[in-house]
Amino acid sequence: MPEFASLESQEVREYWQNEAQDFTPWVADEIRAGDVSELEDTLGLELEVIEEEKGVGRYNLDILAEVLDDNRNVVIENQLNLSDHDHLGKSIAYASGVNADIIVWIAPRFYDEHRDAVQWLNRNSREGVDLFAIRLEVWKIGDSEPAVRLNPVVEPSEWKEKAQRSEGELTDTERLREEFWTEFRDRLEEREATPLTPRKPFPDYYHKLSIGKSGFGLRFTIKSRDNELGVGLLIRDDADAYWKLEEEREEIDNEFDQKVVWNEPKETRAGKERSKILITKHVDVTDKEQWDEYLDWMIKNGERFHEVFYDRVQRL
Repeated sequence: MPEFASLESQEVREYWQNEAQDFTPWVADEIRAGDVSELEDTLGLELEVIEEEKGVGRYNLDILAEVLDDNRNVVIENQLNLSDHDHLGKSIAYASGVNADIIVWIAPRFYDEHRDAVQWLNRNSREGVDLFAIRLEVWKIGDSEPAVRLNPVVEPSEWKEKAQRSEGELTDTERLREEFWTEFRDRLEEREATPLTPRKPFPDYYHKLSIGKSGFGLRFTIKSRDNELGVGLLIRDDADAYWKLEEEREEIDNEFDQKVVWNEPKETRAGKERSKILITKHVDVTDKEQWDEYLDWMIKNGERFHEVFYDRVQRL
C-alpha cells in the first residue's frame, strides 16, 4: 500500500515578518511576475499593480491594482494577523476613495463576524462591486519547500448576481453573450488538458484569458452586429513588442490554417495603446444549435494561439 505524508500548516509570520515591508511587496511582485500569480488564479482575473502603499486620506492602501480586461480598480488589503474590524473598515474606505469595483481582503484567518459582513456586503452592494475574503495559507509536506495557498472563504456568487438583476437590466444581446461565455467557461473546466485558464463570464463582447505575462492576453470576441467570432493576442501599451513579433510574421502566419490579421498599434479613446493579432470566423451568433461548433472553434484556436505565442511573448 502507498504511504502518504501529511500536509503541515505553517505559521505565516515565519515567512513574512511585516505586512507593509514583507508581505505586501511579495504580493505585488507576484502579480508583476511573468506567470499568473496565485492571487490572480484565485480571483480568475489578470491584474496590473498601479501603486503600493497608496495614500488614501490619512491611511495607505496596501495595493491598488487594475483589472487588465476592463480597467476596474481593485483594492487589496493585507493582514498577517487575524481579521479585525480595522482592516474591514479601511478596505471599504479605500474602495470609496479610489472608486474601486473589487475589494480583496487577505488574512490567515477570518472570524465569523467578518465573513458574515463580507457576505452581507456582497448580497447588498450594487452589481459590479465584488468582495473577496481570502485566507492566506502556507503548507509543507515533510521537508518540502513551502507552498502558498490563497483560499477564498467568501467570494461573490455569479448566480446570486444574475438572480438579483432587475427585469431589463441586461439587453438581449448581453444575455446572449453571458450565456455563450458561461458555456465557454464550462467547456474549459471540463477539458482535461488545456493551457487556457477558465474565468468568470461577463456579458461583454470580449472574454480575455491570461498568456502568462502582464501586458498581453488571449482575447476572444463575439460580435452580434457583425456576426463574427474572433480569437487573438492583445498587446497593451507596447508597440515595440508588436513590431518584434511582426518581424516573424511570415513564420507565424504559416503556423495557422487560416488568415491571420495584424492590427498595428493604435491609441484608444482612453489614451491607451492597443495592438492585436487575430483570426475571425463569420457565423450566426444567435443560432444556438451551432454553438457547439463555435465553441470548439474558439477553444481549438485559443490553444493554438497559446502554443504559437506563449514562448515568443515570454522572450519579449
